[in-house]
Amino acid sequence: MEIKNLNTNQLNQNGYSKNMQTKGKIGAIYTFPTKYTPDDCLSCEGYSLAIVDYKDLYKVIGTKFNQTGDLTGTFRIPDYNITKRFLQPGSSVGDLISAGLPNISGSWAAGSGSSASGAAYISGTRGGEAGGGGGTDNNVVFNASRSSSIYGNSTTVQPPSQIVHLCIKYK
Repeated sequence: MEIKNLNTNQLNQNGYSKNMQTKGKIGAIYTFPTKYTPDDCLSCEGYSLAIVDYKDLYKVIGTKFNQTGDLTGTFRIPDYNITKRFLQPGSSVGDLISAGLPNISGSWAAGSGSSASGAAYISGTRGGEAGGGGGTDNNVVFNASRSSSIYGNSTTVQPPSQIVHLCIKYK
């Protein structure tokens, strides 16, 4: 359905004015379920390109993905397939976000009638002179997976995911 008789600039679905720099969708990121790169795209693997050879793409992304070092006359495309970063929409486009998890907490009270909560728990007792008073003390153990089952399932911060191949349109 075409909208007619507009008095303002036509907007895309996100409310941004259409931009003449992105005609032909240059700079768009395409997702493929296999390692396929169309003829008008480049695999997002951080290539350094000559500005003179890719002027239209340079107009869209500029030097946003350049790393330190001398890149005179060149610019880089994103390296999403190499770094395996998750892509997240937001207003600070291109900014890197560090991995993180919420704090893990637990508490315990020692002595007779000991108690524990959160990621801390009591696991049996031990005898001897603990605390200098003789008798027995409770063993307090800390295990983050008792606080949330997300802990202990991976060696990194990892949401459920599936690997895809990302390409950027250059012509």
